[in-house]
Amino acid sequence: MKTTNFMNFLPNFLILISYMIHFSDKHESLHNLTYEGSFYWNTAKNLSFRVYLFNMEYISYNDVRVFDINSMWLGTSIEELMENAGRAVAEETLRRIKKGKNILVVCGTGNNGGDGLVAARYLAKAGFSVKVFILGKKMKSRAAEKNLERLRFLSSIKIQFSQDSKKLEINEDIVIDALLGTGIRGEIKEPYKSAVNRIAISKAFKVAVDLPSGMDSRGEGYFAEPDFVVTFVAMKLGLERYNTVVNDIGVPENALTFAGPGDMAICLRKRFKEAHKGDFGRVVVIGGNKEYHGAPVLSARGALGTGIDMVYLFVPEVLLNPIRCISPDFIVTGYSGEKLTQISLDEGNKIFKKADAAVIGPGLGDDSETIEAVLSFLNHWDKPVVVDADALRALAFDKKILRGKHAILTPHAGELRRLSGLESENREATVKKAAEEFNATLLLKGSTDIVASPRGRIKFNMTGNAGMTRGGTGDVLAGIAAGLLAQEAEPFYAACASAFINGYSGDRLLERKGYFFLASELSMEIPLAIKDVFSRVGISF
Repeated sequence: MKTTNFMNFLPNFLILISYMIHFSDKHESLHNLTYEGSFYWNTAKNLSFRVYLFNMEYISYNDVRVFDINSMWLGTSIEELMENAGRAVAEETLRRIKKGKNILVVCGTGNNGGDGLVAARYLAKAGFSVKVFILGKKMKSRAAEKNLERLRFLSSIKIQFSQDSKKLEINEDIVIDALLGTGIRGEIKEPYKSAVNRIAISKAFKVAVDLPSGMDSRGEGYFAEPDFVVTFVAMKLGLERYNTVVNDIGVPENALTFAGPGDMAICLRKRFKEAHKGDFGRVVVIGGNKEYHGAPVLSARGALGTGIDMVYLFVPEVLLNPIRCISPDFIVTGYSGEKLTQISLDEGNKIFKKADAAVIGPGLGDDSETIEAVLSFLNHWDKPVVVDADALRALAFDKKILRGKHAILTPHAGELRRLSGLESENREATVKKAAEEFNATLLLKGSTDIVASPRGRIKFNMTGNAGMTRGGTGDVLAGIAAGLLAQEAEPFYAACASAFINGYSGDRLLERKGYFFLASELSMEIPLAIKDVFSRVGISF
C-alpha cells in the first residue's frame, strides 16, 4: 500500500477506533436503551457510504437536493423516498429501545417532517405510545401531507399542530427530531430556535432524522445534541461526532453517479419579483479571430440560454460588424488587431469588471502572443472562468495557474491528451488525474461526458447524441457552463448541469429533426429544454 493512500485512510481508521472505544461504554442504563454496533460498522455496509469513506467526501445540502430531484427524473418518487426514510428511522430506533417507552415525534412542515410522520406510523404499529407535534400551520410538502392523512386513521397516535413552540412539552422517554432537515443557512429563527432548545434541555433520548435540526452544511449551528442519528444516502459533515447510521433509502444509483435535473436546479438562480438587471449574472466571452467568428457567438448564445442578464463579447475589431449583424442580444466590444494580445486585454478592462464569469478560448487561435495573453488573463482574473478550445493550450505552460480559482476546463479527448500528456484507456482515471493536476473541474466531452472535481469527485452524463459531433456544439456547452457560474453555481455542479442541458437540448432536436441540426439551433433550444425538464419533475422557475 502506498504511503499516500494509507495517510488518506488513517483519519478514518483513527475515528473508527475512537468510536469503538466511546460506544463500548455507552451509558445505556441512563436511558434504559439497548445498543448495537458503532457508526462505522453500521454504515460501512452501505455502498454510497463506502464511496464517502475512501474518498473522504461528505454530502452537502446541495447533494441531497440533487439526489432527490434526479431520483424523481429516474422514476423514484419523493413519496417513496420519504416512506423508506421514515421506515429506516423507525427500524433503527426499534433496535435500540425497549417496549413500554413513550415516543414524541417533533415534525416540521417539510420533507424532514414527512420522514418523521412515516416513522411515527411504523412505531405506532410496533405497539409504542406515539405522539406527534407539528410546529406550523399546515404541511408544505405534498408528500408530507399525504403521510399526515394516513396518520389520522391511526387512533393510537395523538397529533398536535401549533405555531407556538411554547406548546411543545417533552415528557416522553424518546424524542425524534424531524423538525428541520438539510438546507439550513445561518442561525435558525423562531419558533424553531425555541423548539430546538426545548428538545436540547429535555431528558429524553434524542434521535435525529437525517441530521439534528439547526445543524448547517458545515456541521455547525444551533441544534440539540443527539444521542443517535439516522441519516440517509451518505454521511453529512458534523455527524461523525455522533452515533450515526447511514441508511440506503432507495435513491437510484444513477441519481448519484449521473448528471440530471437536480444538478440544473441547484445551479439556476430562481427568479424573484423584485429582481433588477444584473441580478442573474453577466458573462464575458473572449474569443474569435479573423477566421472564426461563429465560435464566440455560439458560446454567448449558450450563456444567454441559461437565463443570465447580459453577455459581453470581446473580439477582434474585424469581427465587430459581422457579430453585430447576427444578434442584437449581445454587447460586442472590439479590440485593435486581429488576435488577442496583452495590449488587447488592457482594452477590455472595463467590460471585464462588469462580468461575473468568463469564457475564454472559443475560436481564439493559438498564436504564441495569444497564448501569452491567455496566461496573463487567467493570472489576473479572480472570478469564475471556463477555459475552452484554444485557450486550453496555454495551461500546458503553467499547470498551477488555476489554483485557488473557480474554473471549468472543457476539452475533448484530443485536447485533453495534448494538455495533460496522459495516455490511458481508462478515461475516468485520466480525467480525475488531470482535474487534480490542474486544480480545476474538468468536463471531458464525448459520447459519455465525464466530469471530475479537483478533489476526485466524478460524475457522468448520458444525454446527447451523435448529431452533436457537429462543430460548434462544444462552444455552446462552454457558454452554458459560464452562464451557470455567473449565477454563483459551484464549478462541479455547473459542469454536470451544463453537460446535461447541452445534451438534452440535442436530444430534443434529434426527435424533431433527426441528426441534421445545427449548433445555432442547439443554442436556441436551451430555454425550452430547461423548461421541459423542470416541468417533468414538478419544479417551477
